[in-house]
Amino acid sequence: MKRWTQRLALVFGAWLVIAAGVGLAGGAAHPLLLALYVGVVAVLVFLFLDVSAQTQPIQWPKPREEPVRERGEDPRLDQLRRVVAQHLDSREVGETLQRHLAEITDHRLVVRHGITREADPETASRLLGPELSAVLDHRAPHPRLTTDQMDLLLQRIEAV
Repeated sequence: MKRWTQRLALVFGAWLVIAAGVGLAGGAAHPLLLALYVGVVAVLVFLFLDVSAQTQPIQWPKPREEPVRERGEDPRLDQLRRVVAQHLDSREVGETLQRHLAEITDHRLVVRHGITREADPETASRLLGPELSAVLDHRAPHPRLTTDQMDLLLQRIEAV
């Protein structure tokens, strides 16, 4: 109760000082409107002070020492494994493997040679070789590739 009495006295004192200052400066302040402004500001200040006194500072966790993934564990490699398994196990051959190989190849061409298959198809075809170009340019229905054929294509992509 003592705290609230002190706060009310402080708000009343602030209102009195501001009203007297305005009156001495030759202004005409509405006492009730001025009391409302001083009261709103006081409520906001006291609310901030009360809340900040009750809360604890945030203790952020320290960064993890160990890596999120094991060394050599690449999500793109896991995705490729799933795509190959799906290609080998499915009843009908879809375009998933071809699209995935095309994405890997396009990324490799841009990184290593600064070209894309769409912008410079002749240079890309020369760099990729006839086997890989034929698979990437083949339209549906797509042929089922054996593991040996996929291995040859991946080696060709790595050589680009």
